[in-house]
Amino acid sequence: MLPGLLLMAWWFRRRSEPDKELAELTVAAELGDDVAMGNLAAGLHAKGDRDGALHWWGRAWAAGNVVAGFNLGMLHAVAGDSNRAQVIWKKAAALGDPDAMLGLVKQALERGDAAGVERWAPVILAQDEAFPITALGVAFRDCGDLERTMQVFLRAEELGDGYAMEYRARLLDGWGRHEEADALRARAATAERML
Repeated sequence: MLPGLLLMAWWFRRRSEPDKELAELTVAAELGDDVAMGNLAAGLHAKGDRDGALHWWGRAWAAGNVVAGFNLGMLHAVAGDSNRAQVIWKKAAALGDPDAMLGLVKQALERGDAAGVERWAPVILAQDEAFPITALGVAFRDCGDLERTMQVFLRAEELGDGYAMEYRARLLDGWGRHEEADALRARAATAERML
């Protein structure tokens, strides 16, 4: 086969694999598999099919898939419907989803709602998942609360998150505390090598 034809055959095969995967997910989703529903929604969203994603994340959420609830809320938030996102995220957060809690904290920070922040930030910090904790620190940083930012990044560092260490090092650099920042980056590099 000519090189161009090989490339074309490879391209068509690669292109049809996601379609085949979406077809398989559709079958499983229509049979009631809430994980397949969520994965199908994610695949449709990646292809730019917002309506399809909305439909399947909605069905997955109705079937009890908490991750789908977060994603459904995010889809509404991105579309500008923060009220609908908040309603969904409150339900998902009550079921323990840290990403939904983070979404609620970000909304509360945007509104200047201290009670909303205090409702969910401590719950995120009490968990043992570094990513939502680091993301909480970024949210505090983005709204200018650097004291809380540092406290939150320290909590994420306790869980070994190198990203939180890097973010905190950047803040230290900004304050002219370069030696402390360099030492923190060295710790982050060591932590990454140990993973």
